[in-house]
Amino acid sequence: MTRKFVGQATARLDGPAKVTGKSQYSADVDLPGMLRGKILRSPYPHARILSIDTSAAEALPGVHAVITGQEKEYLIGRAICDLPVLAGSEVRFIGDRVAAVAAENTDIAERALDLIEVEYEELPAVFTIDEAIAEDAYSVHQDMPGYEGAFHHPASPKVANLSAYMNWQHGDMDAAMAEADQVFEHEFETPFEHHGYLEPNASVADVKADGSCDIWSSNKSPYMLRMQLAKCFELPAENFQVHMNCIGGDFGGKGNPFDAPVAYLLSKTTGRPVKVVMTYTEELMAANGRHASKIKLCTGVTNSGKICAMHLDGWFNTGAYAAFKPLPTLNLHGVDQAGSCYRIPAIDLNSNIVYTNTLPAGHMRAPGGPQVMFAVEAQFDLIAKALNLDPAEFRMLNLLDQGDTAPTGQQWVTVRAKETLQAALDAANWNERERGTGVGYGIGMYERGTIGGDCSARLILTDKGEITVEVPIPDPGQGTYTAVQQMVAEAIDGQLDQVTIKPVSTSNLPFDFGVGG
Repeated sequence: MTRKFVGQATARLDGPAKVTGKSQYSADVDLPGMLRGKILRSPYPHARILSIDTSAAEALPGVHAVITGQEKEYLIGRAICDLPVLAGSEVRFIGDRVAAVAAENTDIAERALDLIEVEYEELPAVFTIDEAIAEDAYSVHQDMPGYEGAFHHPASPKVANLSAYMNWQHGDMDAAMAEADQVFEHEFETPFEHHGYLEPNASVADVKADGSCDIWSSNKSPYMLRMQLAKCFELPAENFQVHMNCIGGDFGGKGNPFDAPVAYLLSKTTGRPVKVVMTYTEELMAANGRHASKIKLCTGVTNSGKICAMHLDGWFNTGAYAAFKPLPTLNLHGVDQAGSCYRIPAIDLNSNIVYTNTLPAGHMRAPGGPQVMFAVEAQFDLIAKALNLDPAEFRMLNLLDQGDTAPTGQQWVTVRAKETLQAALDAANWNERERGTGVGYGIGMYERGTIGGDCSARLILTDKGEITVEVPIPDPGQGTYTAVQQMVAEAIDGQLDQVTIKPVSTSNLPFDFGVGG
């Protein structure tokens, strides 16, 4: 079916404003009387806060507020609320928030931070997965089950610092492994990774005399941010109105509250709007990223290359807090998709999320997927080499066909795995590929269905046949507004210039899940 606009190349709606510098990001918001906020962060990976003296900082001319978490420690998070807005008694990673300042300008705020005196008592710290789960490991969180949103699986292993556990099984593992001629065991590790988006996280809060608050933030899910702030401060969600701004790159990392709650507290304290913008240094020391991982695989195959069974133990380093993961199970998607494109009669998958005294991890494109797929596909290359099979041949032998059951039991309506791989092999001239030093080729198969979620929009039609589409979500750069314009123009059999996209705040439309995949 040929369409006029959907699936066709059309001009980006946001293109002209972005290339001319007219687009407004959260850091560009400038309100009358606005103060600048800065945050004092922990220099220790794990320590008890014994005392905080803010008197010298408060006395500095131009400083309007200095706040700490010592009087009340607010906790925030997407699913589990284990992240302090400002640490009250304990810091758990280098970069943890300890105090915040609101001042006339950034220079004064930074000088004030230098005047805050904090007395710490260092505590034992764990940095790697192996250190965290050791029998004598010191606990990153002394009362993890007590956090709101904590999740416990009845089959969780009895190891230290476990934040979450999940298991997926299908088929008879013992019987399937008994059919294998060879069993291969490998272990793979991946490091922590930052998203590398160009725009640092920024938040602006303007608390009014009636207690209502306007928020501008580098956040792709405004309604979720509103809910998180409301839960944290025990206020009605309607108290917060989140406004739309451009987002300068997301890649999964801009779904968290970050410093918006700090901006709120500073604005509430001073009675003036406050802007908090992370530096790139702060991004690398205090923003979320992709979980470091350790993946252990045990796969049984026949001598002809048929996969019989797979056992996977996945270990993921969530850092000091699990607050940046949105799933109620506090887990990642990746483990349950291990080998999901292949015919594996029996499978046993285990996902373990572990606390350490390192930078908290969260979502980054296909959360958990790259770590697990790297391990699975790398092992398949090693197995193919051991069986003297071409890597593509090994995969073709095991890929799902139409009507096959996926490893964890799903029955998909349409399966095009072999056609997809064959098209990639043809495009890469796989059989004629160059071989030799300095030349590398790889194969990886991954499936991921789109997630669902409530969304809202309002269409306003004029007597001239023009349509304005109000949307309550930002465009992180994928071209969301352009796609909406295409779909509406297609639906009315009209023209693109008949359709205008208007981003609106959370007070204008019902709930919207936000941007995600």
